[in-house]
Amino acid sequence: MFACGSDVALGAWDPLKAFPLTKSLTDSDVWTGCAEICNPNEELKFRYMIGYYLDPCTEGSKQLLIVHRWESFLIPRSAFLSPGQKLVLDDIFGNYSGSTLLTDGWIIHNEENVVLLRIHGEALKFYKPFHRGKEHRVKIVPFDVRFKEIESTDDDCLPDSDPVLPDVPSFSNTELSVLSREDPIFGPQYVNGSVFRNEVDYLVFKTRTVSLEHLAFRIELFTGMDRIGLAYALPAALPDLYGKATFPIISLKNIPIGQIDIDYMLVKTMVMDRSIRDSMAVSWGRYWKKRNTLEVGHRGMGCSYTKMAAARENTIYSLSEAAKRGADYVEFDVQLTKDMQPVIYHDFHVLVEVAGRRQNLFQPKPRHHQLAIKDLSLDQLHLLQLEHPAERLNKTWRVTPSEEEINEEFHNPFPHLKQVLESVAPDVGFNIEVKYPMKMKDGTHECPAYMERNDFVDVILRNVLEHAGRRRIIFSSFDPDVCSLITLKQHIYPVIFLVVGPTTRYTPFQDLRSDSSKIAVNYAAGNGLLGVNFHSEELLQDSSPLQRADKFRLVTFVWGDDLNIIQNLEYFKGLQVDGVIYDRIGEVRKRRNTFVVENESRTALPIRTPECSRSPTPEPIIHTGTQSAPELESTVNSTMKRLSISQNSAFSKVTDEESSQPSCLHEPTQNYCSLCT
Repeated sequence: MFACGSDVALGAWDPLKAFPLTKSLTDSDVWTGCAEICNPNEELKFRYMIGYYLDPCTEGSKQLLIVHRWESFLIPRSAFLSPGQKLVLDDIFGNYSGSTLLTDGWIIHNEENVVLLRIHGEALKFYKPFHRGKEHRVKIVPFDVRFKEIESTDDDCLPDSDPVLPDVPSFSNTELSVLSREDPIFGPQYVNGSVFRNEVDYLVFKTRTVSLEHLAFRIELFTGMDRIGLAYALPAALPDLYGKATFPIISLKNIPIGQIDIDYMLVKTMVMDRSIRDSMAVSWGRYWKKRNTLEVGHRGMGCSYTKMAAARENTIYSLSEAAKRGADYVEFDVQLTKDMQPVIYHDFHVLVEVAGRRQNLFQPKPRHHQLAIKDLSLDQLHLLQLEHPAERLNKTWRVTPSEEEINEEFHNPFPHLKQVLESVAPDVGFNIEVKYPMKMKDGTHECPAYMERNDFVDVILRNVLEHAGRRRIIFSSFDPDVCSLITLKQHIYPVIFLVVGPTTRYTPFQDLRSDSSKIAVNYAAGNGLLGVNFHSEELLQDSSPLQRADKFRLVTFVWGDDLNIIQNLEYFKGLQVDGVIYDRIGEVRKRRNTFVVENESRTALPIRTPECSRSPTPEPIIHTGTQSAPELESTVNSTMKRLSISQNSAFSKVTDEESSQPSCLHEPTQNYCSLCT
């Protein structure tokens, strides 16, 4: 257990410099500590976190602190103390101001990786009917190939032939989330694994490692409490960062009895300035203030290449026009060019105009060839004559601007993400849909041979983290693995999972997590996402997915063409969904940006005297002795935590529950500002 806070003694919001607490000898749920506070007469802000150490186990390597779980409330804990004062606080981990919120840690170290293994569909195959009729359970255990496992069944080598197991391993325990059950939250595995039935269950295993090249997995198969077979996933069997692998299952008598298919994804750290990426001062990753339904402009003022619209979609002009017409957020699509530049555009392909060799003077017009955005550089996108693959169903807007528009920069397609972040009015929030191509149920692929997910996501995240400023940002994607990557690589901005659900309008995705709303909700809840963006087509037939999302306190958005009909828009507002995304916002009914209205109302109120927080921590025990420096003493329980502070030293006691608060990123001298609320 650690305390991370605004004072240097608590790490100055750097989790790797957080103040360690000590477990009580009499109560394993209680953690205590005493630290010197460097800046008395200033408000001390802090939050608790659970961390553990992993060791790469290489020559000269150091143990690395991994953030396992931490308090991610918007407003951090706070306390005041004066010189010579000792302050004692009793706190419950994860519980603060009447709320409970804990969030899994993000990837911090360059050596740190998260490995996700998924078992679903018809993953288990047996060679003999004898095994097919039984209920099987699956357990996955990580190990380091450099060291002999404690539970190894291999007796071929001498007892002293393998290196001694290190005191600190290079990997974490493997946690399990079962997306097909009622409780999808990651947790420890059973001794005999979890039930897996073909085409019924969906298992996700998660492990962290700081020595990826030496990480392997033992896959154990049980019937009841009896282990009947093993499979091994060695490092060479997972050669890429994303893929699918098949492993033979060997019985305890060394006879092949079947095989198991496993999808895998490796999540790597995002290389950038740690002071931006890793500060615990503030996090909106799990924060949402309940309001009336927010209204989001789809691609700005709406689709322009396949429908009628007032402006070319996904341009700075269209986004700004939606902001002027009162959009609370604007939604737009981001993907990468060949030279790894993030641009705003919806489709994965464009039609490139090619004159070719004319056969005669009466050849009617140039030909068009379809090319992927990923195969064109940013300069090429701006120079070439382009058409939309829909073959100009709407004759009003071409992809390439007309000569009259050439000098109107904000009307141009393919604006750079940085330019959009800096050009559109800051009061309007951004719903950034990260476009990544997926396989379809009919066997086709939106855009095959695409770039690697980690690199793809890193470019977009770096641009947002470096240039978003004070703007409200929500990430979303139809690709659940992209959602996982964004969540694991940073904690500042929230992520919402886009789901299609049952549909007759679109070709559904092959990924079950996007095809089934129940699985989608379970996936979002289990992976710490902010919420789910449902398709209106499904919800107009069955609104029960909204109730399931409410069960896990997930934010709910709705997208779809149905929302362009006023009656449907009002229907979803009546259901109190958190956001609706539709075309041509503000054209039929005038509206004002919710956040602008709130700020105006707040400005009109009398100025209040600053407070420590809206709901202070439990009544502290304050000792005003003769010490010359302030001291903080803290005690934290796994079910309760306690912290005590004094001018020169601080003591904290904490227990294992949940609690958290961050300081304002926008106004460092305040607890929170208008953007935080």
